Amino acid sequence: MRGFILYLITAAMIALVGWMQSWNTALLILNMGMISAIMALGVNMQWGYAGLFNIGIMGFVAMGGLATVLVSMPPVIEAWTEGGFRMIVAIEVGILTVFCGIVAWNKLPRGRPRVMTMLVVLVGGFFFYRWLFDPAVDAIESINPTIEGYLGGLGLPVLLSWPVGGVLAAGAAWVVGKTALGLRSDYLAIATLGIAEIIIAV
Repeated sequence: MRGFILYLITAAMIALVGWMQSWNTALLILNMGMISAIMALGVNMQWGYAGLFNIGIMGFVAMGGLATVLVSMPPVIEAWTEGGFRMIVAIEVGILTVFCGIVAWNKLPRGRPRVMTMLVVLVGGFFFYRWLFDPAVDAIESINPTIEGYLGGLGLPVLLSWPVGGVLAAGAAWVVGKTALGLRSDYLAIATLGIAEIIIAV
């Protein structure tokens, strides 16, 4: 009963904000409250039930924001013309570099040849990726940098971005799990914080 009363008080306060200020503000507060509640449930499952000290939550929030932009924002034609194709090629080169590194690690025998091959593939692929990626970013960000400066999205309804955000977050969680779940305590916290910062920076 106490919880029900608290929910009623919260709903009344949100309705009061809508009546005294604007309903857009009230919906914004409600939306942020729901997102925060979902995040709190996730943290409770990880920290409380599983005992995994994961502090990389904001990386997954960033994936949800990225999904919203990619799905709902209209495409910026000028940015696509200036650097979109080069950006796509750079991303493909990055994925191919990682794939070639995995194949080389699994197929080559242990020893110096495998180490040297990995160095050539990863370092060479990284510099080739940056040679393609950096000019594309500069070209895209030069298009109306104060209001745009990005490629935009598909221009679809924002509701479609919700499942896309879930898929992106699940994919990122799989990668994090493959690399970091063997760690415990402070080491897991350090690894997940670093991964979250990498996701946000990218």
